[in-house]
Amino acid sequence: MTTLTLSTGSFDQDNTFPILVKTARNTRTITASLQQGLDDGIYWALQSAVCIKKEYTDKDRAETVRLLKMPIIKHNDIVTINKTDYRVKVLGDSSDCAIFEKL
Repeated sequence: MTTLTLSTGSFDQDNTFPILVKTARNTRTITASLQQGLDDGIYWALQSAVCIKKEYTDKDRAETVRLLKMPIIKHNDIVTINKTDYRVKVLGDSSDCAIFEKL
């Protein structure tokens, strides 16, 4: 079972995770971060924006290696957040690509 950690901010490359989403043409793996609603406390996945850099840092390379070693999260998988199990509900290829429902 995969354990997810809440993102610490926009540039947090330590707590991202791969998630499988369906697009209009196919399925693909994207990178996301765990967020929590301020008002409702609901956990959700925020798709990380893809960008091209002039130079890649050791931190960028380390994130890529870590993501390739992680299991890809899929619709209906069970993950652990703060020692509690949640079911993944993949919403699709959008900025809010998944939500996590407490079991």
